[in-house]
Amino acid sequence: MKNDLVALVIGLLNDAGFIVSSRCKARSFDLAARRSDFTLLAKILYNIDGINEEIARGIKRAAFCLLASPIIVGERKGSFLLEDDVVYHRYGIPAINSHTLYEYFNEDVSPCVYSATGGLYVTINGEKLKVARKEKELSLGDVASELGVSRRSVSKYEEGTVSTTIDIALKLEEFLDITLIEPLEFLKSEADEPPEITESGIEDAASSLERYILSILEEIGLEIFATSHAPFSAVSLSQSKRRDESVRILMGISSYTEQMVKRAKILSSLSHVTKTQSVFVVSGSVKRIQIEDTVLVAKEELKKIKDPEEFTCVIEERLEG
Repeated sequence: MKNDLVALVIGLLNDAGFIVSSRCKARSFDLAARRSDFTLLAKILYNIDGINEEIARGIKRAAFCLLASPIIVGERKGSFLLEDDVVYHRYGIPAINSHTLYEYFNEDVSPCVYSATGGLYVTINGEKLKVARKEKELSLGDVASELGVSRRSVSKYEEGTVSTTIDIALKLEEFLDITLIEPLEFLKSEADEPPEITESGIEDAASSLERYILSILEEIGLEIFATSHAPFSAVSLSQSKRRDESVRILMGISSYTEQMVKRAKILSSLSHVTKTQSVFVVSGSVKRIQIEDTVLVAKEELKKIKDPEEFTCVIEERLEG
């Protein structure tokens, strides 16, 4: 069931002009997709109630590190089907069904309705409402009486401080003969996030090996953002002398195993989509220096690197070689 939904989402995104990564098969997001300079991290669940706060935090953290927008795509909420063209939310991440995904990215039609406690709501243009009311020489009381709400409610609509139900919004539009319902801007990559999302979080790394390697990377001078439940252990920021720009690096940390090789291939796909580089720091013997576009660095070799520039040069030289 989930596999079918994943395949559908990949097809829709490809048709919409996105470059889509390999499926990650991690607990956080399932795939990354990019169109032009817009990057999406998608978690795909048949039932959107299957996500918990810890996993949602991991997705948001990965999205923050990669300047991406997180999204959940599903078909059900509990025992109910998700409604078309409605945006739901799970722990601050927008959730939509495949139809809404198609409409938004393939047909350029933005949803206007969102689900919240108590029902379905829309946002109305308060300034347009105020202008239309005054042009028709109507008082706040006149509009309130027509809608069956208080004058204070109408005043709040005009101030733009509250949303309203679909029924109220449609009555307003019909009464004033004007379009007031606004499309939702539900995908944002630079939203204000709390410290648990934006701070490095190395102490929260999944294993002692990861904490050890990430601390070495910090000592070298790299800015490190540890992740959880993602295909990579962290995202690091370094400076490329050759390109004179900041480089984001997807960092994997593991011993050399068949599972690590699979993860390195996934990191390579993700780095291509997200315009980053990918590196695996390997504990123990290293049988090669590169897997696809993922550079391998031995733990002992890492300990000899003195600064971010040297680290970046090692990566770039291996990619070019």
